[in-house]
Amino acid sequence: MEENKKTHWRRNDFRLKSLFMIVDGLQKSIKELEKNLTEIHWYDADWLMQETEPIYGLAFIAFQNYIIGSIADIDGTSQNKHAFFKKDRAIDGYAFTTIELITTLANYAKHKDEKLLQGTTTILDGFKLNYKDVIYLDEAAIFQGLDILDKDWDLFKIQDYVTVWRESLWISMECQN
Repeated sequence: MEENKKTHWRRNDFRLKSLFMIVDGLQKSIKELEKNLTEIHWYDADWLMQETEPIYGLAFIAFQNYIIGSIADIDGTSQNKHAFFKKDRAIDGYAFTTIELITTLANYAKHKDEKLLQGTTTILDGFKLNYKDVIYLDEAAIFQGLDILDKDWDLFKIQDYVTVWRESLWISMECQN
């Protein structure tokens, strides 16, 4: 007779709806600003980047919150979050994972005008992302990181990635038991 396994109540992804609402709102904000490229004669790609960088930063903060909350759902705490960040595949050509990049970009967005912590700079350096003396925004860590994560800078694709990653953690926990 097959063993009847109960699904842990925290496996239900109650965080997903709010993440979707945040990402949807931020994506709509970006689309609205993109209209300025055709509607305002002096508005160019530099202006668009200037206005969207904090929006993308907010998205990374939302993803980081989702990732750390997911770890707490699985582990009961987020104290071992860095070990969970590693439970992902390394990005081709780099020593760090997609989850590490996402959480690092969130930390960058939150603290770029302050002294960044060594853990953040180590990962930014590992991806060769510019965070020192940024003059042109297309060379800034947020946009360079977006290029690595998704060439179209599609926040929904990044959202899909983190939700699949969350489920993979549960699956790996089941396999260990």
